[in-house]
Amino acid sequence: MNVGFIGLGNMGNPMAASLLRAGHALRVHDLDEDKAANLVEAGASWASSPREAAVGAEAVLTSLPGPAVVETVVLGEDGVFEGLAQGTVYIDTSTGEPGLARRIAREGKARGIDVLDAPISGGVFGARDATLTVFVGGPQAVFGRYEPLLRGVGETVVRMGDTGSGVATKLVNNLMMFINFIGACEGMAIGIQAGIDPRRLIDAIRPSMGQSRMMERCLTRFLDDQSLYSAVDLGVKDMHLGVELGRSLDVPLEIAPMVEDLLRRYQDRGNAQADLLEYIGDYLKRAGVDPAGKP
Repeated sequence: MNVGFIGLGNMGNPMAASLLRAGHALRVHDLDEDKAANLVEAGASWASSPREAAVGAEAVLTSLPGPAVVETVVLGEDGVFEGLAQGTVYIDTSTGEPGLARRIAREGKARGIDVLDAPISGGVFGARDATLTVFVGGPQAVFGRYEPLLRGVGETVVRMGDTGSGVATKLVNNLMMFINFIGACEGMAIGIQAGIDPRRLIDAIRPSMGQSRMMERCLTRFLDDQSLYSAVDLGVKDMHLGVELGRSLDVPLEIAPMVEDLLRRYQDRGNAQADLLEYIGDYLKRAGVDPAGKP
């Protein structure tokens, strides 16, 4: 299949590489052309704009930082919809807003273009291994046609419902994920202060009810002095979108707004582009402990 791919960051680049390995003809675009170097070397072609990436494509995928960028890239001048032909599909894998997904789908329908919102979960590691979970919103018939394409990047591809439901699922996922992350930080600090070795703590909790993927992955990688490859500002954006969705649905939120505030305060101290795992070190320092297990 002829595929356009726009947005070649930490997630988009390995996803595009997976589509190349799956045998698709790929045309790629990013604001930073250097990010496409490995893909072009592997056989992709370069497009100078979103419109150019869409011309001649049967499907265009985007992996972008947030709703405002998605709106510009897809609906703006020289955007994706200026290049896609009738009978094609636009698939957004970004974490965005259900309302924007529905608006883009309406515009696509008016142009004869199918639209799926298909945000992903699994982090950079899942993107590299093509083992992501893909939450899809859109018509069943459209999902059925393009599920094989999405399986080029995801091991688990599930239709959640109509347009916007994929994005809503991703926001719920990320809201719960960051709540778990803060809980893991606090639990680790308490354990260390109580004289427990942090690695032994992780091993004990792993088969227990306090286990979460965020606890295991984040705390282990932090102790191994590795990165998560996810910036703090993206975490703040995701939490904000999740909180706003809950409020728009009149859900009485209690924990999520506090977690958003914690991450936002850390961001505002000059840490917007810091790796999320740096928050753990900052929190442990404020708690008066270090990861070696010494109060």
